[in-house]
Amino acid sequence: MAAGRDIAPFEAAVCEEHTADLRSFLSPDRHEALEPLHSPPVARSDTLDAAIQRATSTIRYNAKWFAPGPLSELLEVALQAAGTSSSSLALYAALNLLDTVTTYAFLPADCLPLTARFLAQAYYNASRANKTKKVAKHAWTVTVNLLRSHLGPQLDDTTINAMGGALSTKEDFAATAGVLMLLSKRLRYVKYGLQPLNITLLLQQLRFVAATTSDGHIMERIVRLLVKILKDPTAVQQIQQDAGWSDVLDILLQSSKVTTGTTIPDLLREFAPALSTIEPRLLLRLAWLYVRANLPLTDRLSSELRTRYCTLRRSDEWRTNYQDMLELCNNPPYVEELRAFVESNILMHQLGQPSRHPAVSAVAKNYVHHIIEPTTNFQARTMLTRALIRMCMCSALTPDTDHGLQPLFDSLCTVSGLDVEAALFLFSIRADVTGAMYIMPTELEDSPKNAEGLKLCSVPNLHKWRSAILGVFRDGAQSWEVYNSFLHRTKHLLSNHTMFTGEIQFIKDLQEVICEKIESGQTMDPPLYSGLGKSYVAAQLVQTLVASMSYHRQLTKEHVTALVAVFNATAGSRDYVVSIQCIHALTLCCYEVPDLMSKYMDDIIDKMSRMVTQRYLAIHVLQFLAGLSRLSELYRNFAQHDYKKIFAVCYSYLQSTRGVDTVSERRRTPNSEQSSVVSRNEEALPEYVYALAHHVITFWYMSLKRQDREGLKPYITSCLTYEVDGKEVIEDQGMVTIDMMDRIDADEESDDWYSGDPFAAIDGRLVERHRLVGMLLVSTKTSLRTGRSLVTVRRPSGTTQRLLQHGTARVTVESGDEYLTVLPDDIVGRTYGAIAIPKPSSALGSVEILTLPEEDAVRRAIEALDRTSALDSHKAGVIYIGEAQTTEDRIFRNISGSSDFKDIVRDLGDLEALKGATFNTQGLDRAGDTDGPHVIIWRNQVTELVFHITTMMPNSADARENTGRKKRHVGNDHVNIVFNNSGAPLDFTALYNLFPGQLTYVYIVVAPSARTSFIQTRIALHIAADDKADRFYSVHVATRPDYPNISSAAEGKVVSGASLPGMLRNLALNECIMSLMWAQRDETGEYPSSWRSRLHQLRRLGERYRVRWA
Repeated sequence: MAAGRDIAPFEAAVCEEHTADLRSFLSPDRHEALEPLHSPPVARSDTLDAAIQRATSTIRYNAKWFAPGPLSELLEVALQAAGTSSSSLALYAALNLLDTVTTYAFLPADCLPLTARFLAQAYYNASRANKTKKVAKHAWTVTVNLLRSHLGPQLDDTTINAMGGALSTKEDFAATAGVLMLLSKRLRYVKYGLQPLNITLLLQQLRFVAATTSDGHIMERIVRLLVKILKDPTAVQQIQQDAGWSDVLDILLQSSKVTTGTTIPDLLREFAPALSTIEPRLLLRLAWLYVRANLPLTDRLSSELRTRYCTLRRSDEWRTNYQDMLELCNNPPYVEELRAFVESNILMHQLGQPSRHPAVSAVAKNYVHHIIEPTTNFQARTMLTRALIRMCMCSALTPDTDHGLQPLFDSLCTVSGLDVEAALFLFSIRADVTGAMYIMPTELEDSPKNAEGLKLCSVPNLHKWRSAILGVFRDGAQSWEVYNSFLHRTKHLLSNHTMFTGEIQFIKDLQEVICEKIESGQTMDPPLYSGLGKSYVAAQLVQTLVASMSYHRQLTKEHVTALVAVFNATAGSRDYVVSIQCIHALTLCCYEVPDLMSKYMDDIIDKMSRMVTQRYLAIHVLQFLAGLSRLSELYRNFAQHDYKKIFAVCYSYLQSTRGVDTVSERRRTPNSEQSSVVSRNEEALPEYVYALAHHVITFWYMSLKRQDREGLKPYITSCLTYEVDGKEVIEDQGMVTIDMMDRIDADEESDDWYSGDPFAAIDGRLVERHRLVGMLLVSTKTSLRTGRSLVTVRRPSGTTQRLLQHGTARVTVESGDEYLTVLPDDIVGRTYGAIAIPKPSSALGSVEILTLPEEDAVRRAIEALDRTSALDSHKAGVIYIGEAQTTEDRIFRNISGSSDFKDIVRDLGDLEALKGATFNTQGLDRAGDTDGPHVIIWRNQVTELVFHITTMMPNSADARENTGRKKRHVGNDHVNIVFNNSGAPLDFTALYNLFPGQLTYVYIVVAPSARTSFIQTRIALHIAADDKADRFYSVHVATRPDYPNISSAAEGKVVSGASLPGMLRNLALNECIMSLMWAQRDETGEYPSSWRSRLHQLRRLGERYRVRWA
């Protein structure tokens, strides 16, 4: 039928024809749909858009003839066909049809749901591509026209209700998405001349959709729509009037579970102006939405969160939903809220709420869960750890054993491998001498502030802590900082023997793990930013293993031997840092297990002889050998070839310094050239190493048996001799060493030793002569009447006397056939005797004998030589610091110490009277006992060491005068031994602040491994004389920052009371020698040897009179 033709009275048939034509496009077989057998033929359209256009044209001109029912059916079929079609032309035609019906007829009300759904689908589908934007625009125009019609309010509600459903088909999804898009534009109603939306209904439907869908795209469009709603003041006002904020929050709550876009934070920011209007009951929900959106809380929301969760309640239970607050651990902006919550937890715990053990256990378990959780931020993890620490301290200091101490302690053990502060707290738990546990001061924020720490009223089971230590050493830790804290602190913890009473299996397990790690090298590597390498980890493992050696009395001999074997095998096989620690470990073993070491010494000496070729290890090898020479029980089974290995070690070092006479030159020797890494300490003081090599030769030669000396002396002499331009050269230090060997051998061969003055008046006239024979000044005092002669031989290494009558005085073993008559006129010494002198070819002899004139200058020179002791005399202070003593005035008032301190002092050396003393008292008064009547002194054939012990010095009434008088001695000592019974750790800085002074370079700090109180130190039961081997002390050499610390106790060592005095003596002696050289490093830098000083005096004496006679 032609468009525009008046169809009356055939309107029903025309409408039916158009409907049938459109319905044919819904059928798979259009021909059967159009021409059923019982129906007359109808007009056919080739395309859907043409069919819709035909119907649109007919309605435009004949709208008045269409009844609502057939028109409604026509629209339904047209919209269904266009909605399922993929043709944009069909969509556009269908939109024209709707617009025509709206304009020229009355749209049936029952068509509104289908119309709203079609408009939404059309708008969504057309908006997805640029080429169909025109269709989308047209869809919006049709929608606006409908909204302006009489059905506008109904269409709004119908459109809102068109959202939702299962969204299982693409049509459902397109309808819902399209509705949200249309409503988003619909909010700009003023622009299009429309009425405001029913916001309350819209929010209710949005809440329903949000609750029933999980599609992120839909949820994001919902949130975007909400953003626009909240930007409309009128809409916000309507929400407030209708109490719609609850719906808004519900929508956002559901959206936050699905969407990952940035629209929710944008929306929540819109809430800020409206916060004052939101009902208080909804603030908590809004606060959690802020949290889930990771937005900072406003003051009002923060206050609401704290009020609800951080307010104390009179209850024996924790809040059932307290876990929710721990979600803040994942979000950095909520540190203060989390802190308030955690503080309230701590306060509740301190008040005893909850008191039940399971409740505390549940809280600790939740804390641990969030500490371990990878998403927990660093601040939150630290906060939770500190809370566990504080609650654990509270429980430990509370006598009530049911206050949850064990679960809290176990929780800290669990997280100790993750958090440094947890580890630091656990490492601060120690046991005193009685086994009572306490918490010592640490760098933690909530650590005990007093030096004594805090005594635990309740004691947890430490099994899990020991397991945690084993776990970290075996498997590593989550971070390097945690791993390093275990490496650094476990060795100090092991020194606390009373803490591991009955736990020897743990010690064995730890040793096994450490040995495996040292041998395999499979440890946690330090990060690049630390500047450390694998050698640092290996060195720390060795130090921990050394600390565990202090339990050797509880281990089998085979077990201890295996540990020594690990030290010996590791030395020299790794970086020099590790080798140094192994040498120090072997040094300690010499003191602690001498019986075992004496059997293992052959292998150790072999290893030392190889390591000394590694120049940066020379100083430590030589120190080891020097200390070993003073421990005779260790080399009692040595054969001559064993001794020769030791001298070969020294020879190997000396070869690298031949012909070098100055410090600057010696620093350019191969000893200080870098191969891979150079020891900073050895480079700093090469003269010390040079002197130490000669000391080792001296000490070991003195320890030789007579038969071994005969076989080794030529070899040692060759070690001290070298050639330059074809000439044999011996340095001064070598000369005095050769002199020492000759003197010792001559003294052993002679039986005519004498001391004092043998002459009396009956001897008549005495004739005295002084003759210089090479390095020897031979003085004779002869009685012409009796023929007796006192032969005094002054030489660099000492002075000896022989009483001679009609014979030969042997003062050297280098004489050959060379003799010197007592009186020149007695040609062959037949009357008054002769003196064997070194042959001219000997290093000690000379081609001429110089007779010194009898004059005052010679006498003064000889007196000066006699005043120069052949012993190297050193001094070291000994200071006792009692419990809680923190000022030098109080410390210097001590005139006694603990019983074990007295035992140690007594074993340092011999007690000798000061009054009338003939030895070098190192400044102590020898006339009036102002520094006390006695002194402790140790000496051997070469060295003496005087101890300035402040407790042996009497006190003055005036505290300031008393301090000054005692400090006059110890303050001028380069080395001080400090017995620290104060309970507080002391390093060089702390000691410098305690005893200000510029001359002390070294403090050797000794502290009981188990803290003892003032009363406990005076209880004799635990410090009985026969229990010295069961007492343990930590020994640490602390040095001035610019002073090279090469001591074997540079890293703290655990030493038994039986070994401590000998070790302290050797440590002090080594540091005394080095400090003297360090003090004059800018001048000569040479060791001020008394032997060398005597050599120089003899040499000057000869040079003076040879020049005069020439």
